[in-house]
Amino acid sequence: MKNIFKKNLTAIAVLASLGVTLPAVASDVVGSIDNISTTAGYTVTVKNPATGLERTLNISEDGSFRFASLPSGSYQIQILKNGAVVAEDSVRVSLGANAKASFDLAQVSDSGPEVIQVLGARISSIDLTTADSGLVITDAEIDRMPISRDLTSVALLAPGAVKGDSAFGNTASFGGSSVAENACYINGLEVTNTRQGLGCGEVPFEFYDQFQVKTGGYSAKFGRATGGTINTTTKSGTNEWEFAAVVQFQPDSLQEEGSISRGNNGAGQIFRDESLDTDSKTDVTISAGGPLIEDTLFFYGLINPRDTESTYTWGGDEFSPNDQYRNESASGGDNLFWGGKLDWDINENHRLSYFAYSNRRDIERSVYEYNNGTVGDRIDGAILKRGGEAQSLSYTGVLTEDLVVTAMAGNIKTEYETQSENLVCPSITDSRGTANPITGCGAGGSFGANNDENTQYRLDVEYVWNDHEITFGIDYQERKSENISSPIGGHSYDYRTLADNGSWQADNGALTNNTGAALDYVEDRIFDGGGSFESELTAYYIEDQWQVTEDFSVKVGLRIDEFDSWGTTGKLLTSFETDIAPRLGFTWDPTGTGDTKVYGTYGRYYLPVANNTIFRAASGVSDITTAYTYTGVDSQTGAPTGLTPLADTLGNGGIQNSQQVSGVPVIPEKDIFQAQEADPFSKDEYIIGIQQALNDEYTVGVKGIYREVATALDDYCGRYAYPYCVMINPGDSSSWYSDGYYWNGTDWGDSSFNNDGVPDSGSLTTYSAETIGLPKANNEYTAVEFSLDYKADTIRYQFGYTWARSVGNFEGAVKSDIGQADAGITQDFDFPAVMDGSQGYQPNDRRHTFKFFGSWEPMEDLTVGWNATLQSGRPKSLFGQGYPSTDPNLNGGWGDTFYIYTNECPDTNGNGDCDQDEKIYEKHSRGTNGRTPWVFNLDLSAAYDFTVSDIDMRASVNVFNIFNSQTESSLNEHYEQNEGEVNAYHDAAYSWQTPRYVRIGLEARF
Repeated sequence: MKNIFKKNLTAIAVLASLGVTLPAVASDVVGSIDNISTTAGYTVTVKNPATGLERTLNISEDGSFRFASLPSGSYQIQILKNGAVVAEDSVRVSLGANAKASFDLAQVSDSGPEVIQVLGARISSIDLTTADSGLVITDAEIDRMPISRDLTSVALLAPGAVKGDSAFGNTASFGGSSVAENACYINGLEVTNTRQGLGCGEVPFEFYDQFQVKTGGYSAKFGRATGGTINTTTKSGTNEWEFAAVVQFQPDSLQEEGSISRGNNGAGQIFRDESLDTDSKTDVTISAGGPLIEDTLFFYGLINPRDTESTYTWGGDEFSPNDQYRNESASGGDNLFWGGKLDWDINENHRLSYFAYSNRRDIERSVYEYNNGTVGDRIDGAILKRGGEAQSLSYTGVLTEDLVVTAMAGNIKTEYETQSENLVCPSITDSRGTANPITGCGAGGSFGANNDENTQYRLDVEYVWNDHEITFGIDYQERKSENISSPIGGHSYDYRTLADNGSWQADNGALTNNTGAALDYVEDRIFDGGGSFESELTAYYIEDQWQVTEDFSVKVGLRIDEFDSWGTTGKLLTSFETDIAPRLGFTWDPTGTGDTKVYGTYGRYYLPVANNTIFRAASGVSDITTAYTYTGVDSQTGAPTGLTPLADTLGNGGIQNSQQVSGVPVIPEKDIFQAQEADPFSKDEYIIGIQQALNDEYTVGVKGIYREVATALDDYCGRYAYPYCVMINPGDSSSWYSDGYYWNGTDWGDSSFNNDGVPDSGSLTTYSAETIGLPKANNEYTAVEFSLDYKADTIRYQFGYTWARSVGNFEGAVKSDIGQADAGITQDFDFPAVMDGSQGYQPNDRRHTFKFFGSWEPMEDLTVGWNATLQSGRPKSLFGQGYPSTDPNLNGGWGDTFYIYTNECPDTNGNGDCDQDEKIYEKHSRGTNGRTPWVFNLDLSAAYDFTVSDIDMRASVNVFNIFNSQTESSLNEHYEQNEGEVNAYHDAAYSWQTPRYVRIGLEARF
């Protein structure tokens, strides 16, 4: 048993490192004394000189010892015999890794005294206690390299992480998952955007201490993520008062001009314009940390006044160009971060920590006219309310040497409201590709309250019994949201053109343009409604880390999640209890030297229903698009005049036959909205790998990864679900209740057309997978990752190569290829027609990725850093707006399809008319239209340390994208703007690499 503890005893915090975060910022020191005949009279002491924390234990009979749940820091280990120190060593406790201290009892001579020798001086680069995948890096290492000061940039250092689509902001995709399937934590408090899963709450970089990026192999302790996780800890005070002032300056004068894309294959109007973009930032951080009561109560706090100003073009969609120029600025008290942390060591075995911050900011926005490169008059303005407050209270109690309890309670509030000046002028978009687009008199958009609140509690109990470390606990979150959205000016108009013989799909059938010429029309989308709604997430888990032999350990964990949600009326909307989710893993040291690790994991992970889904389905939102022909345009507002329903021109007439209904204000109950058999979204993950320490400096590794969607939960909106959508597992038979509408496959049968949100008695019906018509959901990610790490005194670097393949018929929670951020309810699986041709390579399929980053000290006090990435392009699709069938069960005229109308329609009837079912279409399956170009990026930095009047100073300069490469990163994949009408902006770039820019820093510490 002694050697097992010496090399492989799994600490409590190591179990936590197998998960996605830690409920408390703590790890273990474990160790042993070899060749000891008796432990009588021996004790061991651990002490943190910086905080005075000290604990003393008796050494177990087998010579092992364990100090559980120690805060991060440097510790001195002393072996005492009868109170006298006989050996000592120093170790470092870090996030995601325990510390080891090994000693040996040696005989100086046959008759000489026994002497304790230190064996743990060499720190192995391989952690034999964990089988998880990811990256752990400290703020000091980040400061040595040119890394943008945001969590996404840190996450992108990890193997298997790729940058997300620009439509979702600054996000990352892990293991082929969509960017809305990740989770983020600060000091154990989840700070993920709970509305859509896009982005995280952040604190200034000066506040961070360590970063842990998890890409796979999560423990049963944690879930609610099917992508990756970012776990961070903040700095804490010590027994020595320390002060710092840090200034980071990013001037727009040192930023290169961005790129422009145009329609008509580069010969037409400007589509997207980044040449006018500027971004100026001045970031000042003043911090202080130290003891309020020496050895007992510690404080660390900072304030961060920020001055930011940016300009950029905006507006338009996939069929229309930028039509606004915006200036946004925030400074002073309107852009002030403050944060702090209190740590109270009640005694050596009990710690209480309080963490809080506020990152609220008010951003002033001015909006100007913009047309094809020309900036015009100011037309609107707004105040953007962003950020929020967070706080948490954490407790760690070492009740016995083998029993530890941790608990956390926290709350985070976030605001997203935009308060516009102009609430009169409607939104105007012109998607006709004309040189003189119709414009409005304001910025348009929507208005209304918009905020989230997440209250969290968790309790974890960890117990060591012989070779087993058993962990169990409960994790609870209450996610409340308020979102009220009303269209500014009451309408949102989009001018479009319908080609000759082209069709527009209304809910009651396709309207075909049989006028003999192209027809201009306008779509009026009115999205209005909202209120307060919430979800509750509860999880229970148990896990055993079992050291089977000295060189082999296994992890067996089980987890159950419960996801419940309620709409604005308090009606239960969804309720799920997952199957038992297994989490299995093993590590094996085949050589017994500690220099080799073979490891593997299997896990099933579940993703909760996003609050965005509740907003769209159960907050009273009405979402109706009506098509009209028009006779004129208001010269002031840009609104159409002389409106006539499109069906009066092309069909049977009436507004109802000219509408697409995507949401009704009636709030359905669970039995209408959730299929009886539906299971929540889940993924299975398999990882197998090996690591080898070649010597004290080099470590190599290779691993294989396979992920697949086990159950996909998405909304089906076809005729059998009308007038709502219903959450189902696509490709499976499903049953749900009806509410006033009864589609029998050909007509509405016995429908009363009176829906009140209450299930009709006796209406429960089972629909086969064939009747629904949706394919089985498929999403698979296969990857091989190779890594090479080098660490020496003056140089350290990491090189990684990932070969990856991501294939399937849907991406996940969001849809990158069309920029749709409706987490959980994208157009995927809405209707059978949108899935025809959807199987193929996914938007996050980056087949080859090379990463190379590190730092070098060519001379004392000078550090040079670099961060380089070379990545192959993403696949492109060709989206159309029509479908070769009028079957209403397929609903082929709604959404983006994989069919392009060829403008051919044989007159088989001889009547001179185009029959919808005789049109000729070309099918272009997902990802078959080539790929975007390879992208190369190189960032460089230099920092110089010096002293002025006993103040430690550092000056730094970071140059990002030093070659100013501006390769296209995403392109417009919409070939048609309407059926038969080619999109003038097809294949034009949406975004590029960020142009070269410079960040200058100056630090003072004393």
